[in-house]
Amino acid sequence: MVSRVWLGFPDIERAAEAYAHLGFWVVRRRQDRAQIFLADGVVLELFSLAHLPLNQACGLGEGGELLKRRRRFYEGRTGLLDYVLSPTASPMQFLAQLEQRDIPYKVVGTRLLPQMVLCPPPLPLWLEPPTPLPAPEQTQHPNGVTGLHALVVGSPAYPAALAQHRRLLGPPLAFEAYEGRRRAVFAIGKHFLYLQGAEQEGLQGLILRSRYALWGALEPTQTQGVALSLVGDPVFELTGDSAPETEG
Repeated sequence: MVSRVWLGFPDIERAAEAYAHLGFWVVRRRQDRAQIFLADGVVLELFSLAHLPLNQACGLGEGGELLKRRRRFYEGRTGLLDYVLSPTASPMQFLAQLEQRDIPYKVVGTRLLPQMVLCPPPLPLWLEPPTPLPAPEQTQHPNGVTGLHALVVGSPAYPAALAQHRRLLGPPLAFEAYEGRRRAVFAIGKHFLYLQGAEQEGLQGLILRSRYALWGALEPTQTQGVALSLVGDPVFELTGDSAPETEG
C-alpha cells in the first residue's frame, strides 16, 4: 500500500492554511511541515521546500549517490514530490521477492531503498513499515475524504518506467486509454497507481476517496498547484485473491 505522499511548498504556512480551508484536519507538530492523516493509513506530508528532511529521513551521507539523484529530482518542483510504499507481506517475504526479481536495495534502519538506476527516478523514495495512525478524530476530515484512491505517475521514458514498475510491483492490473495515450494500472494493496507517458517525470496527480458523491478535479488555486481529484465512494476495490499480498 501507499503509506506517504510528499508535497513541497515555498510557503508552508500558506499551504497548511489552504488545505485546512479545503476541509482537511491539518496537524502541525513542527514549524517547517504539516501532516494530513487519512483513515486508510496514508499520510500526506507537507514540507517547506527550504527544509526537506531528505538527509535525516534517508540516513544517508552527503555524498550518497541516491541522495544526490533525489535532490536533483526535486529541484524546481513544487506540490507533489514523492511517495513511499509499505509492503503488506512480512519483511522476510518481501526481501525474498526483491531478490527473486533481481531488484537491488539498500537497508537503512527499517527502510528499504530501491537501487534501480533511472535518473530522474520515477520509483518510490523508499519502502517502509506502515505508519501508525494518530488519534481517530485526526483522520475524520470535514470534507469527507476517507483515503487515497490512486497516484498518477508520469514519465517521458514510458517504456523504461513501465519495465521498472513491473519489476517492483508485478504485472499491471490492466491498461487503459487516457487522453489519447495508453496507461498502465497497477494495484498496490488497496491503492492504485496509474503510470502514463508525460513530459515531466514523477508524480502528476493525487486521487482521493470521499464518502460524498463528489467527482472531479479541484482548482489548482485551491490546492496550491497540486493536481488533486476526488472520487466518491463506493469505488472499485480489490478483494480476496485479486489483492496482491506482497506488492507494495
